[in-house]
Amino acid sequence: MKILRISKIFDFLFGIILLFFICFVWTRYFLHDVFLTLLISAIITFFISSIFYILNNKKTEKKSFSKQEIKNAKSISSNFLLSTKQEILKAFYEKFNVKYNTKIKSDYLLVNDKILKPIYTSQTITDKDVLETYLKVKDTSPKTIIITCKNANESCYDFAKMIANKKVIILTEIEAYENIFKPLQFDIPNIETEFKSKKTFQQFLEFALNKSRTKSYALVSVFMLFASFVLRYNIYYLIFSSITGTLALYSYYNVRYNKKPNDNQYL
Repeated sequence: MKILRISKIFDFLFGIILLFFICFVWTRYFLHDVFLTLLISAIITFFISSIFYILNNKKTEKKSFSKQEIKNAKSISSNFLLSTKQEILKAFYEKFNVKYNTKIKSDYLLVNDKILKPIYTSQTITDKDVLETYLKVKDTSPKTIIITCKNANESCYDFAKMIANKKVIILTEIEAYENIFKPLQFDIPNIETEFKSKKTFQQFLEFALNKSRTKSYALVSVFMLFASFVLRYNIYYLIFSSITGTLALYSYYNVRYNKKPNDNQYL
């Protein structure tokens, strides 16, 4: 707990110092009074950091997945498509029973106090599949039904909201991988799936805006700042110093490209 608190303090100080550094660079460019420059830079830093704090609290975390994660999710789903219902239930049981009190029922699993229903077909599941699942377990005591599938259409989610006496959670291919298969370390079958191997712009962003790039951006930013004091056309160095400083800030704090593996949030 103490280490976590120190880490948060360091994160806060790092962001404030780097932001103040960027503000100071530009304020100093237009003003020659050092005290006034420091004061205005501090005020600007306070307002910008406050805005970011408010926006960060309101923003819902957007999840992004790597190429390998998507490939793993597709491989597991494809494997289940080629398996019988009993084989699927057995595969789920072997993994869940390690951490949870798990029982195999007719065509679903009882995991602790929740019902887990895998539905893997070549067709996108519809509200009919959700209804059939609900009717089979509506008189049971568990209040939560978790359905895993390859794909689900909008009618599934609309119907799930209509069910008042039970909470229905639908996890499609990648969601099931993130919340179940990955945390429980399901085996990844060696199945060829349709997946383009060429690098995407998303992968480039994952590399360029990852937290590991922060140090490089910060060093370049500082170097550009010092260069602006000795070279003739210093405005260009100030611009690039600000850009790399901003990249350092974003790379360090952004959630999207610095995902951490999360434990199962549904069970």
